[in-house]
Amino acid sequence: MLLLFAQLALWNPALAAPSYPPPRAELVLGGGVSSTTLDLWRSSPGADKIYVLVRLPDGSDALFLLDTGASISVIHREVVERLGLPIVPVDGRIEGLSGSVAWKRAVLPRIGLGDFQLNAVDVAVDVPGVPEFAGALPIAGILGNNVWTNFTCVVDYPADILELFVPGALAVPKRAAPLVVNGQHAYTPVLVRAEDGTRATVILEVDTGANDVLFSGATGEPFRTASTEGVEPVLGIGADLDDLPLASFLQVTRRVPLTKVRIGGRTIKHAGPARWYGADTAPVNRPDMPGLLGYGPMAALTAVLDFPGQHFLLRPSRRVPRVFDAYGEYLKLEQATHPNDPARAAIRGRLQYAKGDAAGALATVLEARKVLPDDAELGVLLSWFQRNAAEWDASNATLDALDPLALAEEGEWVAYIDSLLVDGQTARALDEATQALTVAAPDAEGRDDMLVALSDALLAAGKASQAGAAIGEAAAISPGGSAHLIRKARVALAEGDRYGAMVATRELIGVYPLNGVPLWLQATLTVPEDVPTLVADIEGALARLHPGDEPWDFVGAAYLAVGHEQEGREALKKGYARDCEPFPEGPDRANCDAWYWALGGERLDEAKARIELALTDRAWSSAYHDTAAAVAFAGGRGDDARRHAQTAARLSPGDPYLLWQLDRVDAKFPLPPDAP
Repeated sequence: MLLLFAQLALWNPALAAPSYPPPRAELVLGGGVSSTTLDLWRSSPGADKIYVLVRLPDGSDALFLLDTGASISVIHREVVERLGLPIVPVDGRIEGLSGSVAWKRAVLPRIGLGDFQLNAVDVAVDVPGVPEFAGALPIAGILGNNVWTNFTCVVDYPADILELFVPGALAVPKRAAPLVVNGQHAYTPVLVRAEDGTRATVILEVDTGANDVLFSGATGEPFRTASTEGVEPVLGIGADLDDLPLASFLQVTRRVPLTKVRIGGRTIKHAGPARWYGADTAPVNRPDMPGLLGYGPMAALTAVLDFPGQHFLLRPSRRVPRVFDAYGEYLKLEQATHPNDPARAAIRGRLQYAKGDAAGALATVLEARKVLPDDAELGVLLSWFQRNAAEWDASNATLDALDPLALAEEGEWVAYIDSLLVDGQTARALDEATQALTVAAPDAEGRDDMLVALSDALLAAGKASQAGAAIGEAAAISPGGSAHLIRKARVALAEGDRYGAMVATRELIGVYPLNGVPLWLQATLTVPEDVPTLVADIEGALARLHPGDEPWDFVGAAYLAVGHEQEGREALKKGYARDCEPFPEGPDRANCDAWYWALGGERLDEAKARIELALTDRAWSSAYHDTAAAVAFAGGRGDDARRHAQTAARLSPGDPYLLWQLDRVDAKFPLPPDAP
């Protein structure tokens, strides 16, 4: 299985615009301080989202996204409640890429940014779609332009440094481009050259929270003939993935392949596509927003955003490039400010694990659980550590000791029940899944997860009809057309309803064509008279995608499964060139090689050697074990296929794709009746 996360890269909070102009925070001047320097924190080296450490009113420090595209700052409710600040309802809504949402308002009496203090900082509260973590870093919220317009901001991306200057303290060269500040938004002209040679100057909003260049509405019109059309998930303010599946955020967009942009007085080669929203329909969110200039073109340079003087400049970094050790520094901060605090152990444990100190992370969590034995977050984290160390019994025992409702609220109940099922403890899993629902209120948070878990347990126990009823009830609670469709297909297959399974897979192809799994699953169900339908579904799904988004691995496997050898080989060849060849030699390349070779049924001895090499480095990767299972399956090695498929499902319990893979192994290599 490939490790591809590009579908989530579109998350962009930067279109946050409240229905009233937020007042600008008050910058406190004095003491002769005209500038200050801060580190830029990232979840991984080169990540497009950048964060700064902010001193809160109670003297504690917290990380906020540096977002020059947001007109107002945003903060998580738990931070405001800890500070004891009033939260006031507001008439109106905040607009974002994923829609508009209601919100509430609070005011931070003061914050510190390096040597500067700002007073009366308006913040939006209860805004869905704002992540709580960036990797292992806890995130308190977003700092928008009601803060940044006080300063000239110098964002040195190669050095991971932010400098803030008071108005007039930094001389900006005349070659700088204009930066027109309109309310709490800042716009600059951008000369864009497309791959087909089209050139046009457009006005874009400078946005450190966006990941690349984005056009909105009429802004992209000069490039229409150069653009492609397709669907993709658009994630931003309002995109609550806890309650809605990813398919709920699909939008039809256009993309414009670029070669160069001229911004901030500098011409830059830029090979990435500009995404174009609202190309054929007027954007309903932020109609005043012509587009965004985000991280991509600025990544190797220093961006000077002179909000007071209204200038924008890009220049080379004047510092030695560095990668700021965000995890290490935050861990030091935690140990200095919250030494041995069990309530902060989950944060410390995640940071230690991310730094490669698995033993230290485990010790931190175990010590904290002596004081907080019923803390679900700690228990889930401990279980995750144990799972990654292949301590399956210990992982299940840890979850078993926790309250089912708490596990459901943590999103871990399905994983727990499925872990028992993969271990062959079907009766126990069914009993616990049934009992959990008897104590859950009809409107309890996580009830849909409890129903999913019950469905999986009923299916494993041979009660397919009851499993179908449970998954149907779960789907009714969980909105969104893609909810549980692979599980519905598994239930239908268990009932002997091949066409029912195909209905579910075809529905999933329709609502989320980016997911290639249902194409492959449908192909395994197809009989000769159904092949034209499958081919039409494949072609229809590909026609809805942008170039570069095609799931060529699963497309190739689907074609080969129904005897379309030429089409299958061509798809796998395209996918291998795109997905594998750019990787340098290492575990990811080895995994990619083995995955494609397994799907094509070729070079299987070499594929086996490659994936075994990758697993020596990442034995905790469910994707790698899924690849190893596919290699063994293709090579006719049933015991190895089952072992790796079970390990993959144990490492990522609750993933219906991995349960389906186990079904495939069991169907082709059935265990003898007396097998344990």
